[in-house]
Amino acid sequence: MSIFLSEKPLYDVVIIGAGPAGLTAGIYCANMGFKTLVIEGSSPSRLQLAGQIHNYPGFPDGISGSELLNRIRIQALNAGAELRRGDVVAIDLLSPVKTVITRTESITTFTVIIAVGLGKRKLNIEGEDRLLGLGVSYCALCDGPLYKGKTVALVSDELSEDLLSLSRLASKIYFIPLKPLGGVSGLPDNVEVINVKVKAINGVNKVEGLRIIKNGVEEILQVDGVFISTQTIPFTSIIAKSGVEVDERGCIKVGKDMTTNIEGVYAAGDCTCGGMQVAVAVGQGALAAIRAIAYIHEQQKELKSLII
Repeated sequence: MSIFLSEKPLYDVVIIGAGPAGLTAGIYCANMGFKTLVIEGSSPSRLQLAGQIHNYPGFPDGISGSELLNRIRIQALNAGAELRRGDVVAIDLLSPVKTVITRTESITTFTVIIAVGLGKRKLNIEGEDRLLGLGVSYCALCDGPLYKGKTVALVSDELSEDLLSLSRLASKIYFIPLKPLGGVSGLPDNVEVINVKVKAINGVNKVEGLRIIKNGVEEILQVDGVFISTQTIPFTSIIAKSGVEVDERGCIKVGKDMTTNIEGVYAAGDCTCGGMQVAVAVGQGALAAIRAIAYIHEQQKELKSLII
């Protein structure tokens, strides 16, 4: 393929998404001297909403999701990456030089790393936002260890790994399905399935109970924590329109080196649905950056020859 360019692209690498995957990719690319832009959308990273994380290496006493994300952000800025807020509304990825369009500007780049993450369907009930990180959690693997020997509720739209993870830690789990699951058998002894409507989460500075409606009567379920495990929503609708292949769930299809079906375009983190863990996202972000760096090196002579 050959084209002629009137000017050099603004950036070597544009990273869409400022969660752990995107920021890690920014660290790697900027450290190698590439002009790097990380675009942070209006939807917060899921890491920002996490409470204490106890399974990320290097923090034996745990660290809050917001603090960890802030440290990674500072490291990316110190490496020389630019960080800019903006919602991406369109992308042209099919040319050797890509174009990323936000609500306020059009940005050209040699390579794109997509790290847009996933959304979670919230319950939208009283206390859910206010007590987030104070007993309300969207990640059983992250926050489950805080509830060893305690009583928790898991509100979920399916039987998931979260239930098994919590059953190894909590003394009692109330499993509240959001939709009929049919016959459920073989659950751990400390799991009780209750078919109720969740009305609100009670508590001031911590979760103190779950307000439910059972057989038409409102009552309080005494729990120490509430885990919410609902369907994930990949933020990939605009990405799919650009030609990047996604599966039936909306997850971006990637190769083992985080390549997509489009040359010079990579994806990392939760938007690939590859583990939903911070450590996985960081590793994928690093791998995507390494591959993007290699791509630029491989194409450098050809790309330079296109500039007139």
